[in-house]
Amino acid sequence: MTPSDDLFKPLSSEELDELEDFLLLDGHEDKSMTLDMLDGFLAALAAGPSLVMPSEWLPMVLDVEGRTPPSFVSPEEAARITTLIIRYMNATAGVFEDDPDSYQPLYDQCVFGDPEEEEFAVKAWALGFILGMELRWDDWIPVFDAVDEEGDSEVLLLTPIFLLSGTDENQPELTEEDRESWRELIPESVSGLYRFWQMYRAQE
Repeated sequence: MTPSDDLFKPLSSEELDELEDFLLLDGHEDKSMTLDMLDGFLAALAAGPSLVMPSEWLPMVLDVEGRTPPSFVSPEEAARITTLIIRYMNATAGVFEDDPDSYQPLYDQCVFGDPEEEEFAVKAWALGFILGMELRWDDWIPVFDAVDEEGDSEVLLLTPIFLLSGTDENQPELTEEDRESWRELIPESVSGLYRFWQMYRAQE
């Protein structure tokens, strides 16, 4: 395996823990993404309509607003954490390229200590996905206007994500049953969005 191949190697559970620990360090936790938010963020970038270069999205991982340069204690730490995040992104993109239907958000691969922790993880994932969309919001606009072969609006693919994010202050609070129902639709929604942009680009 060459060094470039290493950049496409999925993170092990130990490496995911290492990355999560870094994001939760003092000085990072108030402005950096959580691991679940990062997972949603990278899903939006990988499944979305246009290429976003790492130089643009990487700074947002440690500062969601992108205002503060990443802080590392050493060049070695900077290289290590950056490599982990790039590998995470490449592995996410690889899932869509190889088998979009196999996509699973991180929270579906984890065991949680209590329902509140799980709900927080799902919400963070949805917020991360929306942050990824916002990097190329104008490029995402066609999905809001498109309809599928059955005449249904393609924007319905985004409904579970927006509802679970809780970003709409006028939205009634979801019941536990509602949250579970919408959550189950997330993998299908994300793979559907990936396919939409593939078809959309093919028709341009």
